[in-house]
Amino acid sequence: MPALKSKLNANDRLIITAMKIKTIKTVLGHPLNQKRKVQALLTLFKRGLMIRLHRHPMVYPFVSGTSLVVEKGMSSAELQIYTGLYDHIEMLFLMHYLRSEDTFVDIGANIGVYSVLASGVSGAQSLAFEPIPSTFDRLRRNIVYNNLTEKAKLFNMGVGDKEETLTFSNSLDAINHVITDSKNFSGSVMKVPVNSLDNLMKGLTPNFLKIDVEGFEANVINGATETLQNKVLNVIVMETNGLSDQYQFGQDYIHNKLLSAGFVPHDYDPYHRTITAISKPNPDNTIYIRNIEFVSQRLKSGAKIKIGDLTI
Repeated sequence: MPALKSKLNANDRLIITAMKIKTIKTVLGHPLNQKRKVQALLTLFKRGLMIRLHRHPMVYPFVSGTSLVVEKGMSSAELQIYTGLYDHIEMLFLMHYLRSEDTFVDIGANIGVYSVLASGVSGAQSLAFEPIPSTFDRLRRNIVYNNLTEKAKLFNMGVGDKEETLTFSNSLDAINHVITDSKNFSGSVMKVPVNSLDNLMKGLTPNFLKIDVEGFEANVINGATETLQNKVLNVIVMETNGLSDQYQFGQDYIHNKLLSAGFVPHDYDPYHRTITAISKPNPDNTIYIRNIEFVSQRLKSGAKIKIGDLTI
């Protein structure tokens, strides 16, 4: 038995070491850290150590006067701190595009990073949906800390293609997701209320959707037929990493559905404020745009964003 314990501990150490190496490579390879690698590495070790040693949540400065409340185990939030802006293309697009009169819908909000940027930096109204209660509490904490309760409305529920109750994992941090076969899932699960975007958006006019639901994106789109027809909606930022292929409808289905609604995938260059049409989704996230001319003009006239010592 002692030998087995030693072997397991050795395996655990290898896994932890591999994760640390991956994190270091991610941080140093991030575009916003290319000219500040030494500073980024110091930030990684200093703040990483503080997060792990400190028993209580800690507040870190984020973008344009906003803050993030971070605690041990919040790996996705930590990456925002270490990089300055992890999904920097999509997040800069959001801040360059949104205006105070807009409504941003954050589907799969997690701890609210996108909603903090939308409401705290751009001043837009945010509707944020997060199904997991423990994560929802962290979302609410970030909204309250940034004094955004008048700007951001929060919903502790999931979004799908109809009103129902679904089974979710609830111990996987940022990658909690819908479980279709709980008998073959070994982790912790819970029941969560879900409704369609069309039902939830009655009387509302969203300008921008962000959908990050760990593969359940097709169900969100299937429940948004009326929402997609609203011409005020010109931007959808969606996770397109192939996880949707594990569910009934795959990524190709989602792509074709959005094309039929007039949304075309684009790349964004935040440094020159230009958008370029692409033929297929990106391997991580994709920006789908309708009314290209309007969106392009919006981006060019958007406010400059300060991230650390950079202004973009």
